[in-house]
Amino acid sequence: MGEMKSAFERALERAEKLGKLSPEEIKESKEKEFVSIGRALVEQYLGHGYGHILEEEMARYSGEEKDIVMKAALSQLVEAIDLGSGETAERAIGGILTLKEGEVGQIAGQIKGLFEEYKQAEKDRYEKEKGEVERRELELLRQLGITGSAIGEINLEASEPWKDILGGLYSEFNQRLHQIKEQLLKTVS
Repeated sequence: MGEMKSAFERALERAEKLGKLSPEEIKESKEKEFVSIGRALVEQYLGHGYGHILEEEMARYSGEEKDIVMKAALSQLVEAIDLGSGETAERAIGGILTLKEGEVGQIAGQIKGLFEEYKQAEKDRYEKEKGEVERRELELLRQLGITGSAIGEINLEASEPWKDILGGLYSEFNQRLHQIKEQLLKTVS
């Protein structure tokens, strides 16, 4: 019985050692907690766009905790800026401007300008390529034996050639957006 007890005691000692976290592990755990708070805060904000919530929630933290939540929130907001989601991107920019001032306003202006340029380029490309894409789609339908009144208006946005054109345009502008977002991340960090 004495051997069993000592083995049990040794197991308890090992379990106790495992249960204690080092100061570094405690700091890392706390950091993870506050990063997830910052990310959750941004998700909530992006869902409805009320900027005062960002300010109110940030006011609940101070010192290192606030720095961690702020950095995570700003990072998440920058990540949310995407050419494919204009409304979310606008909210994200608004959130960044709510949390950070200074150079950020100039960079936010660059992003907004890029979005406008992208929309205009998309519109211009549509007008330029419309006739050619329609012609290709009609030719494809003729090859399939579909002609005459069976053909209504061609939905260019749903056609593969148009999707390819948009994909190239998106890629070009997304590359530029990525560079501006990197600059923004450096500024807010």
